[in-house]
Amino acid sequence: MMKKNEFIPVRLSHLLRHCSVGAIVRGPEYLMTVKDIREWTDRNGVVAGQEILYVDGVRAAFEISQKLRKPPIATELENGLVDGVCIPAMRFPSWMRCPDCGLLYYHPWKSQTQGPPCCSKCEKCEKREKPSVLEQVPWVMVHPDGHMNDVPWHSLAHSEAKRRSQGQCGADWKKPYLSLVDEGMSRRKLYCNQCKATREFGNDIRIFYGNAGRQPWLRDPPAAIDGVSGDKAELAIILEINDARLHSAITRNALVIPPESRIRKGTVVDRLFRSSQKLQRLEKEKRDLARRATLKTFATELRCEPKEIEDALKEIQKGYPLYGKNITPGILLESEYQALLDEIPDMSEDEDFVTRHLSPTWKAMLLAEPTIGARSRKIVEIVSQLISVDRLKEIQVLKGFRRLGDAQAQVPPDIVGESTWLPAIELYGEGIFFTLEEKVLSTWEKLTALQALADKFHRRYVTSSLQFDPEPPISPRFLLLHTLAHLLIRQLETAAGYPAASLKERIYCTAGGAPMAGILVYVAVPDVVGSLGGLAELAETRRFLPLLASVFDHAEWCSLDPVCSEHEGQGPSLLNRAACHACALIPEPCCAYSNILLDRTFIKGDLTAGIPALLDYSALSGNE
Repeated sequence: MMKKNEFIPVRLSHLLRHCSVGAIVRGPEYLMTVKDIREWTDRNGVVAGQEILYVDGVRAAFEISQKLRKPPIATELENGLVDGVCIPAMRFPSWMRCPDCGLLYYHPWKSQTQGPPCCSKCEKCEKREKPSVLEQVPWVMVHPDGHMNDVPWHSLAHSEAKRRSQGQCGADWKKPYLSLVDEGMSRRKLYCNQCKATREFGNDIRIFYGNAGRQPWLRDPPAAIDGVSGDKAELAIILEINDARLHSAITRNALVIPPESRIRKGTVVDRLFRSSQKLQRLEKEKRDLARRATLKTFATELRCEPKEIEDALKEIQKGYPLYGKNITPGILLESEYQALLDEIPDMSEDEDFVTRHLSPTWKAMLLAEPTIGARSRKIVEIVSQLISVDRLKEIQVLKGFRRLGDAQAQVPPDIVGESTWLPAIELYGEGIFFTLEEKVLSTWEKLTALQALADKFHRRYVTSSLQFDPEPPISPRFLLLHTLAHLLIRQLETAAGYPAASLKERIYCTAGGAPMAGILVYVAVPDVVGSLGGLAELAETRRFLPLLASVFDHAEWCSLDPVCSEHEGQGPSLLNRAACHACALIPEPCCAYSNILLDRTFIKGDLTAGIPALLDYSALSGNE
């Protein structure tokens, strides 16, 4: 049993947020920071997270040699204790502040064990009937190399006095003597009540990181760990804990596709494959009599016949579960795209990747409904494949984190980069997948005006500090697909009642030898049951057509037009044009590209710039 303030009893709904090493999260009573994965162990030092099997394709695509393990999950009991192993965390920031007098306390919970820590050291608080409850200070010190620790309040308060060569008192963290006082108009002043030193305080103050620990739970300073004496020369920054620059998790996502998605859990071959000791023993048994005895023993343990053990062993020797299929780095999206397009034979509903191909029914609408409107006819013609993804499994891997948005300083989940495993989670859900007609896109994207517009996006992107893994192929095709996916997510929220924050996008886009032009909009949750089936049902042809028609309609007009449509650049690094919060932007977690590289012009066209609307161009191409 463990105290709930020392660990975070993560629930499934909180799993994504709480398993990010180095992040500041809200615990049961205090703000806390998640410790690195070297401490995700039981009392015997054994790694507590369960290994995720049958994800060799995902690991190969991400060039991950380590194993993938789930974060440990425990239960919080009614008495406040935690049963089981869970993610370790510590209270952070370590300083607390009186909201009335501004007095700063270091680790006040150690001396005030009964009830919440309260202020009782100043005259103002002593006169109150009830003392003021302390609040954690919302500021921390962050270094570009990924280090983080408490603000050195004593050094900061006396920095001006030190610069002027004036006298200053010594630090004494056992008693409160520093005050951070609000002076109105977002102005604050830091006081030392012993020597009367003062300092103006605000966000983004740059200071030396000094000898503070590399992370709050690590005592060794960066220079002692890295052996780099120049580390102190680069200044740290004081940030509020809700600043987006404080922590940025580096994750990779992938779908589990055949053959690994077709694994039937609990079968003889599955259980034998997961038992490396049994496999090694069978390989060592060379004598026929001893081998038969071993087979009989294993059959008893696995509750099957010896013949089933022999058949399972043959499957493993053939290459189970990948059977020679090699997913190399760089072709992850291509493999997913092909898996979505392929019709899977003898598919079972309990597999991890279940699709229904609705393309024949989709195209049949042109013949079955001769009275279909001209605009609807154009939409049916431009969509080449429509597939309902009734079940999918997504793997999200935490590869590390960054601070201050520094693309070069990636901190691994174990801080030192020596772990044999990485934390990952399994998400289950469903979605809608469709592709656009390649014959139309291959000629449309070559239009000079479209190429010139896409080149503007590309020039701005390469000069920005933004980076993605994998990098987006900035082209007319990609900008079209990405904007269309965002408009579809917004339409699903409006017409179908799906919260936009629960949806995700995957853009499949390449041109050339193996062209792709597909969009997958899906929902995935950390529960094996998955979602309730509503999203996949919207892929039915008679429901998807009006849905997509509304998407194209909303691409034509924004409530902030003409300002939005005529914008030459908005958003981060001006990497959006005709796309704003009123039309194309969605919640940040939904977008794989941070809500940039969006422009409705690639859908609705701009006749003044020589860009035809996609549907009009599709109709012209079809007539040729």
